[in-house]
Amino acid sequence: MFKAYHDNARDTFQVFRFSVTQKSVEMLKFYVSTSDLICALFWRAITRAHLKLFPDDPHTCMMLACDIRKRIGVSQAYCGNASFPLIMHMSKTAMMRQSITSTAMHIRHHIGLLSAGFVHQVMEFMATPQSVQYLMSMFHPTKSFFSASIINKFPMFDMLNFGFGKPVHVDIPAYLNPGFSIWMPTRSQSQPLYVNLSLNHKVFDIMQADSEFRHFVDI
Repeated sequence: MFKAYHDNARDTFQVFRFSVTQKSVEMLKFYVSTSDLICALFWRAITRAHLKLFPDDPHTCMMLACDIRKRIGVSQAYCGNASFPLIMHMSKTAMMRQSITSTAMHIRHHIGLLSAGFVHQVMEFMATPQSVQYLMSMFHPTKSFFSASIINKFPMFDMLNFGFGKPVHVDIPAYLNPGFSIWMPTRSQSQPLYVNLSLNHKVFDIMQADSEFRHFVDI
C-alpha cells in the first residue's frame, strides 16, 4: 500500500511523503498507465477535500508535467528540460460521479491530445498578459488543484555522479507550494517511488478520512 510520512512542518501546510508499493500499482492497473491512476487517486482525494471546504467553487484542475521530446521532435539525446505543463479541468460534481478509472482515462485522453501544434498554441497564450492572471487564479489557496512532476523513472541512481560516487538517496528541496507533488525514485522494488505532496493541513485532515484514498494509503 501507499504509506505516508510527515515532514517539514509549516504554519498552514507541509510536505507529506507517500511511498508507493508494487502491490498498490497492481491493484490500480487497468486500461491506463500506472501514473495516470496514481494521479487520479490523489487528484480525486484533494477534490473531495476541497468540495467540503469550499463547496461554492465548482471546478477542480490538475497540472501534469509531460515529456514532449517525441511530440515536438526534440532529440532523445538532449539532456535539458523538455517538459510541458498540461492543465486539465473538470467540475467537482462530475468527478465525484465517476470511478477512479474514469478519472485516470480522462487524464490519459488529455495526454493524447498533446501535439506540436497544441504545444505552440499554448506557448503563444503563455506569452500574453492574460496567462499570468489565469495561472494566479489557478494557484489560489481556495482552489482545488493538484500538480504532478513525475521524475521517478529518471535513472538518477545510475547516472548521477558529481565526483562523490553514485547517490544512495535522492530527495527534493524542503519547500513545495500546496497542491504540488514531485515523484521520486527509491532503490526498493516493493516501494518503487515516493510521492512528495504539499498539502494544507485542513485538506490533509479530510483526506485521512477519505475511504477511497485510505483504501490505497496507509497513514
